[in-house]
Amino acid sequence: YFMSEINTVSETSQFSEFKKKALPTGINVLTILTFIGSGFALIMSLLSPWVTKFMLNLMDKSASSGAELTTKQLQDIADGKKALELMQANLYPLMIVGIIGAVLCIIGAQKMRRLKKDGFWIYTGAELFPLFAGFIMMGTAQYTSISSWVIGIGVPVLFIILYAFQRKHLVN
Repeated sequence: YFMSEINTVSETSQFSEFKKKALPTGINVLTILTFIGSGFALIMSLLSPWVTKFMLNLMDKSASSGAELTTKQLQDIADGKKALELMQANLYPLMIVGIIGAVLCIIGAQKMRRLKKDGFWIYTGAELFPLFAGFIMMGTAQYTSISSWVIGIGVPVLFIILYAFQRKHLVN
């Protein structure tokens, strides 16, 4: 009887140690989404010379297609073309900013998976850095529609807020 009680106590302490080290669900989900989003951002940053060229060609074809376009559609095409031309003028600095931001987001998320507090600050800086750098280089020209505002500013701010709610789990 004494031996079985020792095993039970030992097994219980091992279980409680395992339970303490389990990754909180919120951090798990957020970091997985961060890895996916940052991977996509990294790929898009690397492909941006080709993507901007493709989009400019597409806009030129749309404007000169002969199809009847409304004044608003023509203005949207002109605004989008202006933003893409500005992006091309700042292509390499924007690429570098995008790559640095994506890599630092991945590093911050990886640290948060290990429950390290500095991961939150690395991640937050990595999300804000491209916003400020992009604004310095392009101003508000990069935000040509509601979706660009949501994706460009809303998603990073939302993730920072969601991670902030998970900071209580970051102990190291």
